[in-house]
Amino acid sequence: MLAAIVGNTALTAAKFGAFAITGSGSMFSEAIHSLADTGNQALLFFGIRQSERPADHLFPYGYGGERFLYALLSAIGIFVLGCGFTVYHGVHNLLDPPTLEFSWWSVGVLAVALVVEGTVLSLAVRTIAAQKGERSLVEFVRTTNDPTIAAVLLEDSVACLGVLVAAAGMGLSLWTGNPVYDALGAIAIGGMLGLVAVFLGMRNRTLLLGPTADPADVEAIVRLVEAHPAVRRVRQVKSRLLGSHRFRVYVDVEYDGDELGRRAHAKMADDAWDCETDAGRRRLAETLGRYVCAEMAAVNDALEADIRKRFPGLAALETEADGSPPLEPAATNG
Repeated sequence: MLAAIVGNTALTAAKFGAFAITGSGSMFSEAIHSLADTGNQALLFFGIRQSERPADHLFPYGYGGERFLYALLSAIGIFVLGCGFTVYHGVHNLLDPPTLEFSWWSVGVLAVALVVEGTVLSLAVRTIAAQKGERSLVEFVRTTNDPTIAAVLLEDSVACLGVLVAAAGMGLSLWTGNPVYDALGAIAIGGMLGLVAVFLGMRNRTLLLGPTADPADVEAIVRLVEAHPAVRRVRQVKSRLLGSHRFRVYVDVEYDGDELGRRAHAKMADDAWDCETDAGRRRLAETLGRYVCAEMAAVNDALEADIRKRFPGLAALETEADGSPPLEPAATNG
């Protein structure tokens, strides 16, 4: 991402220089577009670094949400700077058309921009292809929990398309002598940036609100919990996404009291079973209770360890214990 920031910074300077020479609204739109890309990628890079900070006493689940926050700020930047300024300048050129001048400098800048943006886009597509699995590219962008990947892909796609639109607008205006085509190209580039900004803003809003983790992962975790011999069933499960690759799960577990009792019995010493006196029975109940609680804690620890092996993104497994109802004492014949 640092290379992309450096590249976009250079392209921004070159495009503003070409705009100063030609006065083209489309070139100005491209310059603003590259400026917005530079600032947005810097925000995304900073957000990634912030989200990777370890958990502490203030944020026990970590700082994963920082990635969503800075991606949302990036979307706002695209809308305000990329879309707003570009469309405004395009409309201004429609109302007060400038005098356009041909320059090979502009042709060279657009050609270099297309090569650079196309290379970055190709790298983004390859990265996504290695992560999307069986999902289509559109489905991946729509559902991914890493907004930085979606932002880079969409921004680079619009960047490549924007270069072609700018070239077409400038070319038609110079060929026909009518600057309207150049102004319309600027407005079209701004409109594309606006659509990208709205999509990214809505997606990051959802991620900031804390959606559920991947349903397939949650279902697999429930199956692992229910497969444990000390668990009768899972009554309720909730999950929340904490970052692009981190989540927590709450599970309401109904434990098998019989199994916990058998495990506790196997660990109790023979001399603990004094049922001849009230004091002995009380000590027996207290001892059995401690062992049952210890076994329940051991079951929770074992479950969390097993689940973390399969899902390293699990930040916490939170369980609430429900036991099976006690049996009614047997009736005695009077």
